[in-house]
Amino acid sequence: SFFRFSFILCVGPIHEPFYYCAVWRRAALSAEMWKSPNVVRAPAGRAWARATRGVSGKVDPDTARYCLIAGFAASGNLSGLAKEWSQLEASKHAAGTEVLLQNVIYNGVPRTLMSLTTVAEVGVKDRIVMDPLPSSPESWVKFSNAGADVIKQVYGYKHRRFMSQMRLLHPAYGWWVKDFEYGRVRSRPGISQKVRALCELASIGGHFVFPQFRAGIMNALTTGATLEEIRAVLDITGIVWGSERQAMVDALWRDLDFRRMGSGWRLDEAEPRCRKLLMQNTDLDPTDTLKPDWSHLIPASALHVPPWRHHTVAGFRGVGSLSDMQRIYSLLAAHSTAGNLSKLRMDWSYIPAANHKPAMEALLQTVIFAGFHRLHNALRSVHEQGVCQDAIIPEKEDEIDRSLLPAAGEKVMRAIYTSTFDALQKAIYKTNPDIWTWIVEFAYGQVLAREGLSVKERELSALGVLAGTSTFPQLRSHMRGALNNGATLDQVRGVLDQTETVWGRPPQSYVDGYWADFAKEREAMDRKKLEKKKRAAQEAQAGGKPAPTATPAAPKAAQKAA
Repeated sequence: SFFRFSFILCVGPIHEPFYYCAVWRRAALSAEMWKSPNVVRAPAGRAWARATRGVSGKVDPDTARYCLIAGFAASGNLSGLAKEWSQLEASKHAAGTEVLLQNVIYNGVPRTLMSLTTVAEVGVKDRIVMDPLPSSPESWVKFSNAGADVIKQVYGYKHRRFMSQMRLLHPAYGWWVKDFEYGRVRSRPGISQKVRALCELASIGGHFVFPQFRAGIMNALTTGATLEEIRAVLDITGIVWGSERQAMVDALWRDLDFRRMGSGWRLDEAEPRCRKLLMQNTDLDPTDTLKPDWSHLIPASALHVPPWRHHTVAGFRGVGSLSDMQRIYSLLAAHSTAGNLSKLRMDWSYIPAANHKPAMEALLQTVIFAGFHRLHNALRSVHEQGVCQDAIIPEKEDEIDRSLLPAAGEKVMRAIYTSTFDALQKAIYKTNPDIWTWIVEFAYGQVLAREGLSVKERELSALGVLAGTSTFPQLRSHMRGALNNGATLDQVRGVLDQTETVWGRPPQSYVDGYWADFAKEREAMDRKKLEKKKRAAQEAQAGGKPAPTATPAAPKAAQKAA
């Protein structure tokens, strides 16, 4: 052992430089062969990926910092976010704020609000404000046109197929993708589409959204990024999300076929090849579950539900006023956010055709709390399982009057937040005026104000999502919102008891501790209200005069003087 150790100490430093030179040489040769048009046999995609793994990717420092900011905001690492923001130049604060605002697409409103609040505490020297409330009819037309332009820029010759797929998943979802995701968020100035695409990869690097991972790489290539820049951004995954997620990203990277990627889906309509690709990618793939004539929606008579109870729901503690369907709606939303699509399909199979409409609403509202990618994968999964015709009516979705959205959103917000609405408005508007506009018009006006599910049921479904995403300020707000709209403490506790089933034991422990504090606070509030009612009743009995109270005893000196 001694001689072996001595040999390693002597030969190791000599061998290591030659090893890395060989890896670098192999990567360089593979890259040359991949680019050269004269090579008859190009290297395989996986071999090329393994070769380039040893080469440090190159990306400019500002983009690297933006990607770290996006990653820390997506993972909820607020201390890491504050550290990176404190090192960002004041002249770059407007671009950094755009990176954080874009996070609403991939991780939802709660994480975005927490990130914006964190950087506001550190200090924001500059930002772009361009989305006043309420939006005018001209603004909605501008959002729609801008969204179509950005989708064409990002998806290239696949943009028509992309828009068709989004609409066929759900017409409302198609509008949200075009008008909000790309028209309202990604079309904003401040950073280029290339930087936005790289920041998206940093945001979703730790999420289990495999279809969006490959699409994100293709989007980055289409907007002008190189494979070396993409690889450098993906190497940030270990810093932000940990070594396990980095290993997952590396495995996905090795599975990519780089020979077929080229420059992504870049569209140059002047080239005959691009025109041919555009025509080939206009219609949907014939093997796709979604059909242009909506024939993928199934008649109610063709859907069959198991005659027994959902086995997970049957194992929960019985809460008399909490129905099985309400529990399943919460499980649907939670499994969608967690990315557990097999459990999601199982939950959907227990829902009768008559309940597909409210169940679809419980799924659609996860776009607020978890982002568009999670909702996209959930919608595709339930369509593979089978969706009733009555759950989606395309003509009705196209007749929405957008001028009513601000009033509808404010009405739902006041029902949830009651007396705290004005303070909430001031706090969020001070943090960022545009995120307040998006919350009122999109989150509450376009999503939570929809028909099909009551505010109480929406709040109970939201609790199943927020319990596992470490967004405790929002969890507390929506626990109060559920109670303000008719839910009982037992119902709220019953939904929170489902946390372990979806998210595991540690989140359940956090929720239990949080619930204990919330219940004590609620009991103190109820006690104060009861005392106030008793006092009012005593005043009413005394003829409107306050009840007499015992006066303190006079000092002895005053008694003698008297």
